[in-house]
Amino acid sequence: MATYRGSPCKGDCSGHRAGARYARQGGRTLTRSSSSFNNGMRIAQKQMKAQGKKTRMSVTKRSK
Repeated sequence: MATYRGSPCKGDCSGHRAGARYARQGGRTLTRSSSSFNNGMRIAQKQMKAQGKKTRMSVTKRSK
C-alpha cells in the first residue's frame, strides 16, 4: 500500500499530492468529494505550522 508522508493512500497518492500542493499555494477550502485531497491539505498545513508559517485553513474541519 502506498503512503504519502506516513498517511496511507487508496491508490497512487495523487489526491494527497494535489491537496498538499494546493495548500502550499495558499488554498484553504476543503472539498466534499475527495477525502484524499483533504488529507493532503491537512498534512501540508501541519508541516507549515511546524515551520512557523501561518495558515488560514482549519485542521479540524472534516468533509462529509
